Amino acid sequence: MKTVTIKFGSVDNATSFVKAIEDFESHFDLIYGQYVVDAKSLLGVMTMDIRNKVDLRIMERENEMPTIMEAISPYIAA
Repeated sequence: MKTVTIKFGSVDNATSFVKAIEDFESHFDLIYGQYVVDAKSLLGVMTMDIRNKVDLRIMERENEMPTIMEAISPYIAA
C-alpha cells in the first residue's frame, strides 16, 4: 500500500485522472478528512473538493506500482 498527495485543480484534470487509472487492477481510494471515495469512480471523485489536495491510497496488485506512478505523475501535488 502506498499513499501520495494529489491535486486536480480542474474538472478536466479530475476526469483525465480517472481515465488514467481505470484500467489498472489495483484499488485506489481518495481520502479527504473523514471522507473516502473510490478513485476510479468519476462521480465519487467529483464529490471531493477538487481544488484542495487529497490523499490517494493505492492498494497495488500485479506489481503495477511503477506504471501507476508514471500514470499519476501529472496529478501528484508538489
